[in-house]
Amino acid sequence: MAIIVGQAVRGENFWDRPHLMEDIVDRIDSGAHILLAAPRRVGKTSLMYRVLDTMSEEYIIVYINTEAEHSVDAFWEKLFHELMDDEFVGSLTKKANNLLNKLKSIRISEAGTKGVKFGESKPIDYEEAFVDLLKSIDEDKKLILLLDEFSQTIENIIRHESTEKAEQLLQAHRQIRQNHKLSGKSVFVYAGSIGLESVVANINASKHINDLTNISVPPLEEKEAKAFVKNLCKTNKMEIQDSDIEYLLKQIEWYIPFYIQLLTLELRRLYRIESIINQEVIDRAIQNALASKKDFIHWEERLNVLPKEKRAYAKEVLSLISSQGEAEYKELANIATKHQLSEDEAKNIIHMLIYDGYINKSDDRRYRFNSPLLKRWWNDNVTN
Repeated sequence: MAIIVGQAVRGENFWDRPHLMEDIVDRIDSGAHILLAAPRRVGKTSLMYRVLDTMSEEYIIVYINTEAEHSVDAFWEKLFHELMDDEFVGSLTKKANNLLNKLKSIRISEAGTKGVKFGESKPIDYEEAFVDLLKSIDEDKKLILLLDEFSQTIENIIRHESTEKAEQLLQAHRQIRQNHKLSGKSVFVYAGSIGLESVVANINASKHINDLTNISVPPLEEKEAKAFVKNLCKTNKMEIQDSDIEYLLKQIEWYIPFYIQLLTLELRRLYRIESIINQEVIDRAIQNALASKKDFIHWEERLNVLPKEKRAYAKEVLSLISSQGEAEYKELANIATKHQLSEDEAKNIIHMLIYDGYINKSDDRRYRFNSPLLKRWWNDNVTN
């Protein structure tokens, strides 16, 4: 198993989570449309690839990352052309004759500044063309559309087009999901490095996704995390004692694959020199990891999507929690007053920080960072 930091993994590099995969497969089999709900770096994209790699014999599956799309039209065009891709068309040979014949019958005859045209028809309405392709799917097959970074696409459209356009896209998706002629032919699985629920809540459009089945992708359990570290070390020819695995995980606390892979990579670099792993080496690996700005800077940059005052509020909240170790809600409310934010605005930002994996709230309404690693990085690089 390779040590891979910050990228989706596939095949033998995927750390299997059978119960979670069984849940996803059950929901797909039932025809439910799915939202993979989890903070960043937990492994949602890797799970999508796992679905693609393990279920492709039973279904027609296509993975599409729409992060770069900044308009509604560009989004639909991206989906349409992904279905027109030679590799995807080739995969249909033994699966869906109707869709295969439909795609083969399409011939692009003209491309101009006004868009692509088919034959002598007018420029394509890509949304309409996409729905038309869905209708062409054979009755005994089902298309699984794995839409990664969909929430980022919605946020892009809000920023570059308008809130109305973003809501229009959300509404169009819901209409497709609810269309009785298409419901048995397609399943949508959405994921993204930012929370779709938070994004749509900010534009009061939650009603457009309330039909989705949420599947939570949690951090690893302690037993899973120990086995993961042991496997990474073994396959990369490093010897590590159980007590040192426990010490390593205690420093991470929030067992997401990203943190585990990041520190294991630093351990491998040190192991080449030291030929040993102990608590002192683990501490040095953590220091090295925290010194690499590129592995943590996205946590700060993510806040740039917020308007100026809300961004300032979010940063001050995180800085307070990182310097104190924890904070009560009333302290966060006082900061909101300072930034002239309403209680609802402040709560929405706090919810975003929780959903996106920065902090958590205990039963006594105290807020803490999920991981001491991010807390230390934030305190050293943003607070101070």
